[in-house]
Amino acid sequence: MHWTTYMAALAVPSIAVLGAVIAFLQSRIARNKLKLDLFDRRFAVYDKTVLYYQAYHSSGSDPDAVSIAAGEFIRAYRESRFLFGPDSEVYKAMTKVKDTLSFLVGYEEKFRSQPYDESEHKAWSELKAEKPDLSMLMGALENALVPWLDFRGVK
Repeated sequence: MHWTTYMAALAVPSIAVLGAVIAFLQSRIARNKLKLDLFDRRFAVYDKTVLYYQAYHSSGSDPDAVSIAAGEFIRAYRESRFLFGPDSEVYKAMTKVKDTLSFLVGYEEKFRSQPYDESEHKAWSELKAEKPDLSMLMGALENALVPWLDFRGVK
């Protein structure tokens, strides 16, 4: 037999093996791309939460900036249910942050200008005192996010 016969016989299996290797590598690339996309979307949820927190705490608390940040946060909060799951610690921590910030922003808006009813202010102030510390809630959220944002082990 001539060497071209051997080469022709090996060409088809060689091409098939090469195609399988390329398909395997493409699947790994696609899996890594999915992990990166999930990481980016999850980090965006955290980023919008921090922006809302910062807008509330910024000096003077510009109501428009807080309102814009609140809108972005609410969209991120709703998305977090699907990115992390409704039973996840992240979603539970985000819910606490949402509830607390919503109350605090409402409190600031309600009592920013005079006049207001002093008894109503006292009642709201008592409720405000019962709210959890926002920085503690943010810390709990960050701790809950660690397994989701550790890029080496992105789920």
